[in-house]
Amino acid sequence: MNRRNFIVSSVMGAGAISMFPSSALASTNGISLSRIGKGFDRLLHAVEYVSASHLTGSVANAHQRLMTTLQNEGYTYNAARVIKFNSSCYAVPLHKKPILGFASNELALIVKHNGVSKFYILNEKLATEFAGLIENFSQNSASHELNLDAASFVFPTRVVQQTQGRETLFVYQNKLNNTITLKQQRKTASVVVS
Repeated sequence: MNRRNFIVSSVMGAGAISMFPSSALASTNGISLSRIGKGFDRLLHAVEYVSASHLTGSVANAHQRLMTTLQNEGYTYNAARVIKFNSSCYAVPLHKKPILGFASNELALIVKHNGVSKFYILNEKLATEFAGLIENFSQNSASHELNLDAASFVFPTRVVQQTQGRETLFVYQNKLNNTITLKQQRKTASVVVS
C-alpha cells in the first residue's frame, strides 16, 4: 500500500468512527463505588442498594432522565439499581471510555429536596475528592477515637450550586447543615467545608 492510499484510508476510518454513535457501544454493566475511590469502602455498611424499579415519584423521574443522558453520552453504568446514600441522595457509579481519549470513573447523584429531584454528574476529579472527603473524615474520626457519623457529614441532603467550565463547583449541604464545596480549577481539585 502506498503512502497516499494509507493516508486516505486512515482519514476514512477515523471519519467512520466519529460518525458511529458512542451510545451504541455503551454497556449497562455498572462499576463499583470502590473504583471511584477507596473512601467509599468505609461507608459500604451505611449505604443501601435499591432496585431502580422500586424508585417512586420525583426520584424515579430524575433517574429516568439521568439514564437517557448517560446513554446519549456513552457512559457504562448499572441501569437496574441505584445506591441509596440517605433519604435525600442516591448515586450511580459511572465509567466512561471514549473511542479516543482517556477512560474516567465518575459519579452521578440524584438529590431530592422539597419534593423535587435533580441529577448531577461529578467528573472524575470531583468524584475522587468526594471519596477523599469520606476517607479523611473517617480517618480523623478514628485517630481521635471519636464516634462520628461520616455518612451524615459527607452525603448531600440539598444541592446549593453546580457550575461547570473553567472552574467547576459542586456545593451542597449535609444532614448537619454544613456547606461543602467540591471545587476544580484546571488540574487541581479541593474540598472546602464551612
